[in-house]
Amino acid sequence: MKITMESPNRVKLVPDTEDEKKGLDALWKAVVRCDTDSKVLCPIGTYIPSSDDGASFVIQDQH
Repeated sequence: MKITMESPNRVKLVPDTEDEKKGLDALWKAVVRCDTDSKVLCPIGTYIPSSDDGASFVIQDQH
């Protein structure tokens, strides 16, 4: 998955494989809501590139 910081407030995720496309589609459907407020991703824990294999986020309602 290619992750690009397009600006300080905007990130773009570009999937490289079919599995990543399916995962990004599932994430999009979990976060984006047409009939109610969309949800947001909030980071949890830490992410240290030299020791962590990924970053974790929780999906929450907007407040």
